[in-house]
Amino acid sequence: MMSGNLSRNEEGHKALILKAIAEGGLGFAAQRIHNAIDTAEIFYAESLARVTEQDGTVHTAGTFVSLLERQDRWFSLDLRILDMVLTALATDDTLVLGCNLSVASLAHSERFADILERITHQPELCSRLIIEVTETHPLVGSAVERVKMIRALGCRIAIDDFGCACATPASLLQVAADIIKIDAAFLRDNRRGRDGSDSLSHLVGFAACFAPSVIVEGIETQSQLEAARAAGATHVQGFLLSRPMSLQQLRRHEGKASLRGVG
Repeated sequence: MMSGNLSRNEEGHKALILKAIAEGGLGFAAQRIHNAIDTAEIFYAESLARVTEQDGTVHTAGTFVSLLERQDRWFSLDLRILDMVLTALATDDTLVLGCNLSVASLAHSERFADILERITHQPELCSRLIIEVTETHPLVGSAVERVKMIRALGCRIAIDDFGCACATPASLLQVAADIIKIDAAFLRDNRRGRDGSDSLSHLVGFAACFAPSVIVEGIETQSQLEAARAAGATHVQGFLLSRPMSLQQLRRHEGKASLRGVG
């Protein structure tokens, strides 16, 4: 008997994910974010949830997050990745890491209490922790105040996937962000206006009015990198420059000196 609106295939996939998590398969990969002009300069690395089965099969967040959300397990995922990120930061004082937190987690009072307790327990890590707010729900009400509380502790705040879903211009009026990440969809569908300007430049320019750092996501080709630069992005993220990797690979690839964040 299938539950909810999940298909038989989705039920099977969900079972695999939950089994792998129960067996200790939850972890994260790190993808570097680069200075748009000098791409050798690393801003920070975003922590991307991964689930690995016993046979080595790796599932990326896009294949399981929606399933966990439907099971109301998204918060436990947020919190467990936050724990891993904080442990990594405490272990290596050269790391600067971004960690995704959903608006749903921030809006729930008990869930937020657990988040805040973990962050305040190690205040020395806050300057190297970037909270990437993922807006699967509108950023309003108590969630706004709680983002402000996290920022007041010294963490930087990034608005993720700006321009899509619930991450709208209204979000920028609610919270003082340090970083705005432009969703890759606007890079792939960069439209030319009648005045010769393009839509990506307008969006980056708008975002720059609200945050000092603007990251264009989804850079996969040299022409996309040039488009992000021309649009005025301060930083870029994508497979052209860096693929997700383990922290061990990150350290070996970069060397400790260049893992320090800027700003």
